[in-house]
Amino acid sequence: MKPVSFCTLPLLLSAALLCSTAHADATEAEAIEAQLGSALASADFAAKNCPNLAINDDKVQELLKRIKKTAADLRAGEDYEDQHKVVQQLDKQQGRAMICMVLPSAHGGYARGVIQKK
Repeated sequence: MKPVSFCTLPLLLSAALLCSTAHADATEAEAIEAQLGSALASADFAAKNCPNLAINDDKVQELLKRIKKTAADLRAGEDYEDQHKVVQQLDKQQGRAMICMVLPSAHGGYARGVIQKK
């Protein structure tokens, strides 16, 4: 497999998110769910592997409250699983240091700021 360049990492990290929110009739709750589900997969990776990053738990709880779901609900979902696979593949290809560097800017929209630099 061809190595992934530094410039394409943020695009790949959000690939699952883009696919899951592509339909135009997505509600705000569906958008939050998809974006937060994806960000939680990245946040779980960051919590285990990136000591320079922190998870904004207040933001996560605020978004969960808006969609009336739990973190466990989202971790059982397709958006989480898709992003988990992407992060694991990039870990193998690019290494953890590279992933930890881009994770704070990899998620936008409602999930912007879930992963932050310490």
